[in-house]
Order: sequence, then C-alpha cells, then structure tokens
Amino acid sequence: MRYLLAGVLLGGWLLSSCMKPGTSGVSVNPAFRSLVPKETKALASIDVDGLKSSGVYKRHKDLLNTPLLDAMSERIGVDPRRDVSNLLVAWNGKEAVVFARGGFDVTALETKMRSLGARPMGYRGYTLFGDNRESLAFLKRRVAVAGAGSVVRSEIDLEKNGGGGVSEELAARLAAVPRGDQIWAVSRGGLPFAEAQIRSDIQSALSNIVSYVDATSFGIGVDKGVHLNAEIVCISNEGAQRVNDALRGGIGLARLTTQDNEADLLRVYDAVQVSRDQQTVRVRADLSAELTDKLAARLPQIANRAEQMLRER
Repeated sequence: MRYLLAGVLLGGWLLSSCMKPGTSGVSVNPAFRSLVPKETKALASIDVDGLKSSGVYKRHKDLLNTPLLDAMSERIGVDPRRDVSNLLVAWNGKEAVVFARGGFDVTALETKMRSLGARPMGYRGYTLFGDNRESLAFLKRRVAVAGAGSVVRSEIDLEKNGGGGVSEELAARLAAVPRGDQIWAVSRGGLPFAEAQIRSDIQSALSNIVSYVDATSFGIGVDKGVHLNAEIVCISNEGAQRVNDALRGGIGLARLTTQDNEADLLRVYDAVQVSRDQQTVRVRADLSAELTDKLAARLPQIANRAEQMLRER
C-alpha cells in the first residue's frame, strides 16, 4: 500500500515542472470537496491534468520515466503519468488522508490487489484493501481514498452521510492562491503539516517560527518559467517580523553554503523575494524559462534521493 501511495505522490510531484499561473483564487476539485473532513487543518493539491497541458511538461515529460513509477505501473497496475488526474491531501494535525481521481479500472485494480495478497474488508458497501495502518478504497466519481483504516472508514461515512466540506478559514486561504496554479497548499491554525514526521534539522528550523504562524497559503504556477507565491499570516506584527527575519536568514545561509560551481542555485536564491505587510509575510519568486530548464535537469537526482528515502522507511 505504501508503494502505491508513494508512487502516486512522487509522480504528481515530478509533474510539478509543468505549471501555468493565473490571477486569484483556487478551489478544491468538486469530486473531493464533500469528502474533506470538517476538522481539516491543511490541504495540499496537485492538478495533474493541468500540468500535462503545459509546455514545460511537453519539454520535460521524459523526466517522469523513473524506475519507481515504471515498477509501480507493472506491479500495481496504476501509472500516475497516465491514470491520475488530480490529487488532494487533507491533514487534521495527526493523520492524513490522500484522495486521487482518475481513469481507474476499479475491477481490474481490485483483482490485482487481491492477487498481491492485499486483504479485502467490507464496510458499508465498499471494499477496503490493507489493514488498520494503511488502507485503500475506491469511492464514487472515480475517487480513490487512502490512509489509516479508521480514516478511510470515516471517509466512507462522509460519502454515505454527508457533512464534509472546506471550512471558511481554509476557503479564505484558497482565495489567496493565484488562480490556475496547479500545485497549492493552505493551512489554518499554524503551519501546514508541521506536526508530521520530518527530518530533525528541518523540524529544528521550523520550531523557530511555528508558534508565530496562524495561517498560510502557497501556490506554484508555470508558463515559460516557474512562479511561486506564498502568504504567511502571523498572530502579531512582532511574530511576522520574526518569520520575515527567519526566512531572509535561511535564504542567506543557503546562498552562503552553495558551492561556487552551482551558479544556477545561486540564481534561484537571488530570485526569492521576502516582504512583510503588518501581520502578513509574503514570499515570491519568478524563475526564467532558461533557469527552469536547468533546474529540471536536476530532477532525476532529486527523484533518486526520494526513492531511496522511501525504501529506507
């Protein structure tokens, strides 16, 4: 099950070289909206179909030919490059649920999973595969949902009974993301996924600012280049100044520790602009097509590291 989820997410992440920006406001895919738990603190999304339609994708789609995705397509029968149209992750502060929508042949996939030894469990007319730790189910509207067994059963309850939806706080954050951005993340009540298990050095760095953050929005879009826009809403002006200083210091440190032969990375750091307006800190970066293509050439190395980390878990 972890193999399936990791491959789908890696495929969507690699597709992020292929984006297109807009003006203001994004929304949760209608197929997922009613399944978002009310207690959700953070949402993250990848519009895979939107990425596929971009010129950057057409130039760099060969980068998606990775061993992990190839093996997943052969073993599980799901290829994110072909079968997934949209991804959404919802996080409640303790657990995550992953939604995927696409052209799944549910009958064939269920047969394949049974042949691989996945244990089927019935619940309210749906079939879950896996166990209490990791489960997968296929709902209506060509939606697959994955997470802990209790989480997936809760999603089936929402499918049957209703009661899900995007909170007003998260809707306000979605309105701050540039329209058309194919990758975005929003949060309320703090940094998104701050409670998740991450590397100790990253956790240490986040600890310096996490208590000052109230809500966030983040979006990436691409036309000829890559465009990043983020807003961090803080609990006070003083907190915003702390976050502003920490981000500027982090960028400066990253620049100082970059090797002289990595000029492209230096250009990336130079492109990042951090500003503060009272309680809101904004981060913006616009990368040219030339620099985008050079960074895309680094993706195989990043993908290899990601695959290694997934196998070591």
